[in-house]
Amino acid sequence: MPKADVLLEISRVLVALGLSVFVGIPLARFLDWMTRGEEEKEKREEKIFLEGEEGKERLGRARFVAAGALLLGVLLEVQVLGSSLPPRHVWRAGAIFLLVASLVSTVMVVLPRERYYLEKSLSPEESLRRPWVSRANAARRRAARIDFLGFLLALAALVLG
Repeated sequence: MPKADVLLEISRVLVALGLSVFVGIPLARFLDWMTRGEEEKEKREEKIFLEGEEGKERLGRARFVAAGALLLGVLLEVQVLGSSLPPRHVWRAGAIFLLVASLVSTVMVVLPRERYYLEKSLSPEESLRRPWVSRANAARRRAARIDFLGFLLALAALVLG
């Protein structure tokens, strides 16, 4: 088997593994949410696309490893195929780039803001705490929307791949 074919297969495996993490985690949470009772559904509704407290660090690491696998897979594919990359793979590479950009935006901008607002909300007075809590909730909702966009981009990359 030629070296180019081996590298191309490795790139396909890396992209498939990376996309499976970005699609699989929200789908698993959605299925978990669907099997719960009504009162638990209301509590967990926003957490489908956000990491919950349990396993937050582990899932965050999995997402970063998946993002690295995606980037490495796309770079290997571009290196092997060169300028003869089919248009569908160019669109897929664009969707993967936006997917990784949404992950970086969530992790580097939105979630640190949420943590900052939550730290500010630790004031003992209710009148000082309320605005910071509402800002933290708004940041959490924004992170959920960005993660939903990432989920849609991962699905698009699967369809285009």
